[in-house]
Amino acid sequence: IKGETLIKSPAVDLSNSLAGRLPGLVVIQQSGEPGYDGATISIRGTNTLGNSSPLIVIDGIPDRDGGLGRLNPRDVESISVLKDASAAIYGARAANGAILITTKKGTTGKPKITYDFNRGFSQPGRIPKLSNAFEYASIMNELPIYKSIPVGEWGAASAAIKQTGTYVSPTPNIPALNANYSPDDVKKYADHSDPWGHPNTDWFGDAFKTWSPQTRHNLQISGGSENFKYFTSLGFINQDAYYKHSATSYQQYNFRANLTAKVNDYITTTMGVFVKREQRRFPTESAGSIFRMLMRGRPTEPEVWPNGKPGPDIENGQNPYVITTNATGYNDNPTDYTQANGSVDITNPWVKGLKLTLSGAVDKNSSTSKTWQTPWMLYYWDKVTYEADGKTPKLVGAIRSNFTDPRLTQAYGSVLNTNLSALLNYDSKIGANHNIGIMAGVTKEIYKGEGFSAFRRNYISTAVDQLFAGGSLQQNTGGSAYERARLGYYGRVQYNYKEKYLAEFIWRYDGSYLFPEAHRFGFFPGILLGWNVTKEDFFKVPAINYLKLRASYGQMGNDQIFRPGSTSLVEYAYISTYGFGTYPINNAVATTLNETLLANPNFTWERANNYNVGLDASLFNNKIDLTLEYFQNKRDQIFIFNTGLIPGSAGFTPPPINGGRVNNKGFEFSLAYNTKIGSDLQLKAGINGGYAKNKVVYMGEIPGAPKYQLQEGNPIGGYLVYKYAGVFKDQADIAKNTIDYSGVTNKLIPGDMKFEDVNHDGKIDAEDRVRLDKNSTPTLNFGATIDLRYKGFDLSILLQGATGALIRIQTESGDIGNFLKYSYDHRWTIDKPSSVDPRLASRGDTYYTGGNFGNNTYYLFNKNYIRLKNVELGYNLPANLLNKIKISNLRFFVNGLNVFTIDKNKIFDPEATAE
Repeated sequence: IKGETLIKSPAVDLSNSLAGRLPGLVVIQQSGEPGYDGATISIRGTNTLGNSSPLIVIDGIPDRDGGLGRLNPRDVESISVLKDASAAIYGARAANGAILITTKKGTTGKPKITYDFNRGFSQPGRIPKLSNAFEYASIMNELPIYKSIPVGEWGAASAAIKQTGTYVSPTPNIPALNANYSPDDVKKYADHSDPWGHPNTDWFGDAFKTWSPQTRHNLQISGGSENFKYFTSLGFINQDAYYKHSATSYQQYNFRANLTAKVNDYITTTMGVFVKREQRRFPTESAGSIFRMLMRGRPTEPEVWPNGKPGPDIENGQNPYVITTNATGYNDNPTDYTQANGSVDITNPWVKGLKLTLSGAVDKNSSTSKTWQTPWMLYYWDKVTYEADGKTPKLVGAIRSNFTDPRLTQAYGSVLNTNLSALLNYDSKIGANHNIGIMAGVTKEIYKGEGFSAFRRNYISTAVDQLFAGGSLQQNTGGSAYERARLGYYGRVQYNYKEKYLAEFIWRYDGSYLFPEAHRFGFFPGILLGWNVTKEDFFKVPAINYLKLRASYGQMGNDQIFRPGSTSLVEYAYISTYGFGTYPINNAVATTLNETLLANPNFTWERANNYNVGLDASLFNNKIDLTLEYFQNKRDQIFIFNTGLIPGSAGFTPPPINGGRVNNKGFEFSLAYNTKIGSDLQLKAGINGGYAKNKVVYMGEIPGAPKYQLQEGNPIGGYLVYKYAGVFKDQADIAKNTIDYSGVTNKLIPGDMKFEDVNHDGKIDAEDRVRLDKNSTPTLNFGATIDLRYKGFDLSILLQGATGALIRIQTESGDIGNFLKYSYDHRWTIDKPSSVDPRLASRGDTYYTGGNFGNNTYYLFNKNYIRLKNVELGYNLPANLLNKIKISNLRFFVNGLNVFTIDKNKIFDPEATAE
């Protein structure tokens, strides 16, 4: 009834444990800056227009910011998921379900010391393959022909460009066409005979290492007596980045102590402390800028010269070989986390089964950021001048950063979260068959955050990177603060008869600072029913050892209001709020106020109504475990900004209203097999999966739009695109065309893309866009596990996959950057005209690569995949050998993550979420 426990100690990588097992939730391996904190994961829902994170509860305390990434996996005892009405107990935070994490506690016995060491090496899961220098030069010689030469002369022009590098058209007023790359250039790019003048640059290869090392240490000590138990853990992680000579690094130090003390027969206390320091260092240029330049880098230009000096920039001084290093300065970002929680359980001798629990938690983090930016130098060759030896090209250095003076930005921010709870439990047994449990509690949460920043520039030297050494002109300061609060009352009543009939009622009464006083509190109930069929006298099926049927309904709330495309909360939207600005008055800059949001005094909670039915069974002497579940989530009062009904010309930003409705439904299954073969071989195998698909019922769209373009009736984020219908292979194909493309292009030419005339009006225009029933989130996630143990050996395998998602793949290509190898291999050419793949473009200069018509289905690729997510082979040394050296267990293992992938899209990683 209360959810599913996914893993138990010993814990494994959290992403491996959760992947593919949560209906309506997606687990994403986060990379952030390449190579750091790879253990961090995030989990997001697929059935909401607003906030999309489930609640994370660590040791009974709701986590402030979804802190799975802040856990040491070796500290985790178990992870459970509340994905049905059982989540209603968490009310405001549980609209997307809840993930309960329990950390390890001490056990009775002598002190037990455990040490884990892991040394690993990582590399990007998939680096996109780009065109080489010969391929890029060939494409760039083709494109001008299409733009400036009459179609009837394309064949002759192509041959001339390849042979002589020049084509003179017989058509009057057509200028002579010169190749971007001469035949001699193209030849040298192909045979690699001139690495200085005709490089064949692999931009990713020059910037990335083959492997990046990472190290993890963890030391645990636990033990205790009946009256006092303890568990302590000390960990260290060090990860290098993927970049060569990298400025990026990540280190983590963490310490956890969980203590349990029995004061007397009626009072038990617990206390937990968790302290962590994360030390991150980045380049001064963002990962987005770096990867953009890596994708754009032309293979005909050097990223690094053969002598090791950095080559020219792509733009704005951005050469990935340099901007990934400390040559541009550094960005240090140390963050300290301190979490403490404690509780007191009080029982009494007068009322059996009555217990009062008082608990509290403090969660404090503080982060500093220091960005020291220094000008950097790149090297250029005019392809004419040589050193004195007459052979070595003479390189000239030049400052290419878009600033010439060092500059420093420092910032500090801190967040304090306090949680106080009181919980009263009463458990009783009436007679031999009736069991009841009653619980009531109250929780108060307060969040406070503040920060400030300072900036100085015009440093006379790079030797001193402190604020005091900067110039007095153009310095700047800033700061901000916030305070947030929640108050919740909750309760539960449980009943079971002979462990046969089970019933539970849950309720939560939550208040949030985000809503006006009249609508501040929301009531969220839930009811769960279960029937243990195997307890019935009439049920005598030898093959079925356990069978339970269950159903539930629960209502959860959500108060997280985000403007579309933003990660910042919209706060105090029930009153008129003002923001600060500046405006010149009387030749002086004055501070001004402007209304930031039109107030809505009536909006309130978003509600999620969850319906679940399920079946749990064990078969054939408990060798097979089976779970089947069907669910529906009907969400209403979703926050929308009603942009479709109020035009931008109205001159104001509309407030959020409780108008949106979304339905989500699907199923989940798991099948596990457990057996022992002989006396030494043990086998565990299982498959699991979850299918979830949502549908927007209402979101306030633009009136008058065709039904087939509406978001309503389709999944959230369904692509709005033109439907690709092939390619005009040649002039004959164009001549047969009967559809009017005048609204698309002035003239059709071979290699142009065809679109489907969706509304059959004989022309292609905006009315022919369609809303697809797919987005970037998979509808089906599945996995398979195999665990084998033979004597001291163990082997674990995790396969993972997903289907039902699409990703848009379009690159900045042409004279602005390189082309994908896929694009080179799949393109219309004069020599090989295609009816499937269109001509390539430079900077999106064709109608089907740029503007509104560039949003078409040709550039949508499916993300279906099957991946060997994790494989681990281990060996435990024999106990009789270890006993001699006073060690209870010693295990060696090798592990691989993302070992291989089977997918159709070979361009980007199929788990990628960005487009």
